[in-house]
Amino acid sequence: MKKFLLLFLSAFLFASAPVASAVGFEIAENVVITQNILDDTYVVAGNATIESEIFGDLYIIGGSVTINNNVHEDLVVIGGRVVVTGDVDGDLRVAGGQVAVYGNVGDDIIVAGGQIDLGKSSVVGGSLITGSGILTVDGEVKEDIRGGIGMLLLNGKVGRDVIVTIEDTMSISDTAVIEGDLKYSALLESTVQENVVGGEILFNKFERETILEDLTYIFFISKVLGLIGALILALFLVFLIPKALMKSAKITKDNILKSFGVGLLTLISAFIVALILFVTIVGVSAGLVILAILTVFMYFAKIFVAVWLASYVFNFKKKVSHIKLFGMIALALVVYYLVGIIPFVGWVVNLILFMVGIGAIVLLKIEYYKFLKNKNMV
Repeated sequence: MKKFLLLFLSAFLFASAPVASAVGFEIAENVVITQNILDDTYVVAGNATIESEIFGDLYIIGGSVTINNNVHEDLVVIGGRVVVTGDVDGDLRVAGGQVAVYGNVGDDIIVAGGQIDLGKSSVVGGSLITGSGILTVDGEVKEDIRGGIGMLLLNGKVGRDVIVTIEDTMSISDTAVIEGDLKYSALLESTVQENVVGGEILFNKFERETILEDLTYIFFISKVLGLIGALILALFLVFLIPKALMKSAKITKDNILKSFGVGLLTLISAFIVALILFVTIVGVSAGLVILAILTVFMYFAKIFVAVWLASYVFNFKKKVSHIKLFGMIALALVVYYLVGIIPFVGWVVNLILFMVGIGAIVLLKIEYYKFLKNKNMV
């Protein structure tokens, strides 16, 4: 399950990357779209509700996402709670904590989440590929169900095979229909009525995985989740401080060694000061604040590294749209994380780049301080 889930999540990220410019873009705490949109749409919101038809692709990042109308091409969502009641003519790709699909999907569903529900009246024209904690299928999947699942509850119809790895339990009701084979790996064999499965039932018993395999799984999943978080942060920064990002790339490009040195010195100094404050007891609170600020800097550093790397491929001297800038940063972030998983040398390269990123933030702050000082504003 773990190897499959890693492969699945990686494929999800690459497949979901937009390649066309958006006609519509909404970013706010609460977004409600009520007018039909004829082309691709991008939404970033705490709460997003789509009440109108989208005639292009729809990309959404949000805490709570509700799709109440039809999407005529692909729908890609990253959210905490995702509810889709409208139809999707293309693929549906979702990463979320709780995902409920009550509409029809013309092609495949590719979904990663804690709890995933496919409604009784829903029809999926392609396959359902998933990495999930709990998967409930009450509707129809015309092709395969594949993936790694904690608990599977199957009450609907599958037009071809079910090929899954089960961590906990699998329950297939008497009313369910699997027209192809049922192939599953699990710790315990499940009771399945033979008349439910049109093909063969193949069970593979596996043993508990080793600690090393578990640690490897956690490492890779943390990388994937880290990339998702970095992409969300990058998107916000692109719309909040695009000029500052591009300026930092120029500063870093002209002073690579200086950026690395400043970053290294900043980290060492921060840890030493925090340690001294912890030793004094009364300075524990201040020490925690320093470490908290440093943690924030560490996360932002990845974005500044990505902008710097992108500056070698793209020309920032020309006017760059928000979407294009985000695309550049997203591509660089993917490269950054892929390099990080290379055995032995990956973490060293990431550490060096990370130092450069910290230095880039500090040098940008210094540059703005000098600017304000020259204007007698500080």
